[in-house]
Amino acid sequence: MLSTGIDIVKNSRFDNISDRLRDHLFTDYEIENSNGKSEYYASRFASKEAFVKALGTGFIKNITPKCIEVRKNSNNQPYLVLTKDILDMIGSREVSLSISHEKEYSVAMVVIS
Repeated sequence: MLSTGIDIVKNSRFDNISDRLRDHLFTDYEIENSNGKSEYYASRFASKEAFVKALGTGFIKNITPKCIEVRKNSNNQPYLVLTKDILDMIGSREVSLSISHEKEYSVAMVVIS
């Protein structure tokens, strides 16, 4: 079964993010690699939202934003690192992520196949 999710976020939404909210939404790895950029946080949050939309659950008790981490491979392509609970839910299905951003907005699309 193929499922997709897409999300768009206004970058300025993360201009003055509080430490509390940042720590709730993003992993230590993501925070360390953000350089404090709003565009970075917006694209990561859009990725997490797109994933839970593709999954069809939204954020629920055992699937929080910190259960989903966005990284880049050696070719600079983004990919998701997921917790064991989420991996158990999707089984052997593959997850693909695409991120794009411009001056005001970041967008992410996730395909689970």
